[in-house]
Amino acid sequence: MFLAIINKSSRFSDADARTSARACAAQLKLHVAPFWDMVPASVVFYADPGEVPDGADLLVILDDADQADALGYHDETPDGKPFGRVFVAPVLNHGGGALTGSLSVSAVMSHEVCEWFGDRFVNLWADNGEGLEYAVELCDPVESDSYDIEGVAVSNFVTKRYFDHLAPRGTQVDYMKKLTKPYSMTTGGYLLIRRSGKIEQKLGSRYPKWKKATKAFPAARTSKRLKQTN
Repeated sequence: MFLAIINKSSRFSDADARTSARACAAQLKLHVAPFWDMVPASVVFYADPGEVPDGADLLVILDDADQADALGYHDETPDGKPFGRVFVAPVLNHGGGALTGSLSVSAVMSHEVCEWFGDRFVNLWADNGEGLEYAVELCDPVESDSYDIEGVAVSNFVTKRYFDHLAPRGTQVDYMKKLTKPYSMTTGGYLLIRRSGKIEQKLGSRYPKWKKATKAFPAARTSKRLKQTN
């Protein structure tokens, strides 16, 4: 897999976009891929969109979403081509920064990159062994937490064993060790759960109200999954 990142934002510099892309690439290689038993994907920033290789998936950084407050999403085109978007204005307008803190453009980018990597075609569900299916979203359950890679904030993420209801007690189910068992979430996290074809959204007790709109964005993973039925 190859993800090309281009920047069309007037509020987020190419230098910061390049720095964020490098942090995301390092996160996939050093942290996410080992915990998911996968080969790391390439993540590369291109200052010139004309240099993006043919066949690469594309993540574009933009100022504003088509709907207020959407932070980012990844989806696929009608012909099955995965793509991603990151929106700068909602982050900065709600007190976030470029490269530091859980509410930062770099953390949002990391969130989208991790979830593109783990479920490129936005169609995976995991059975919890009790009649429920959970959307395979790597960052949503721990969405409010981030850590730094060389001073750049990246999103916390769940491990492969998070989706294993038989994982032994004490198994690491997220990178920052915020959770203690599979299929749980932090107070700032978010889940999509499917039972008999019906999907419900579950928000942590401290999930920010303004961020709820990000889950209703028509092109977001949430919207797509809410339309999915067996």
